[in-house]
Amino acid sequence: MRCKKPGMKCRKQQRTQTVYKESLRNLVLRILLDGPLHGYEIMKRIEEVTNERWKPAAGTLYPLLEQLVEEGLIEVAEIEVNNVRGGRRIAYQLTDKGLEEATRIIKEAAKAKFDFTIFYIVRGARALRNYGLEDEYREICSIIKEGFSKLGVAIDENCQD
Repeated sequence: MRCKKPGMKCRKQQRTQTVYKESLRNLVLRILLDGPLHGYEIMKRIEEVTNERWKPAAGTLYPLLEQLVEEGLIEVAEIEVNNVRGGRRIAYQLTDKGLEEATRIIKEAAKAKFDFTIFYIVRGARALRNYGLEDEYREICSIIKEGFSKLGVAIDENCQD
């Protein structure tokens, strides 16, 4: 969709960019829960957790990191690293405020993702079956069962009282 006035962004394009930036922001905060990381490591981790479907450009990630610093959610730290000239590297880590924000985001995601997953994937598979796509239905159900089995293992390993 093109805007009628040159140089102005369309509302749909602006919404897409906002969702992208918010998603990237939330993912960076979640990644930093695992500990301080260099910007390049954050970028590689995003690629890893999204199965290489999302490869944010440095020109997108680094301004976001600066914004998160300005918001007081992360801070720049020097960490000691072997095999690096000077023995130190600049890394980003969560502040207490960033930890609170990451916690809020994870709670929201936990509540929203399960309902969305049930509607989109589980009921979507059933809808495909209703269209006569039995093989696709079975394949999706197999993927769902494998995923929930992995989820069960992860819950057992990580959500202990």
